Amino acid sequence: MSTSPRAPLRASRPAPGELRLGMVVFDRQCDLAAEIVGFAGPMVRVVRPTGLHWQTHRVTLRPATPYEERQLTALAALHRTRLKGR
Repeated sequence: MSTSPRAPLRASRPAPGELRLGMVVFDRQCDLAAEIVGFAGPMVRVVRPTGLHWQTHRVTLRPATPYEERQLTALAALHRTRLKGR
């Protein structure tokens, strides 16, 4: 039996202080990545580059992976291109 202290396990949900405006997160309930645009108590307002926006509980959010962040950036570029009519 080992007596060395173990590192605490990280919770799968972000702590309330970890979420901030402009942060890209993944909503597990909607299965979508989005950017945080506001807070209202336990709810978080998020938006996608296409204009889709919704509110969700902060416990359903996790920080986006680099891959999900790149997907959101690519979606924004595609949306801008389509709005130009190309």
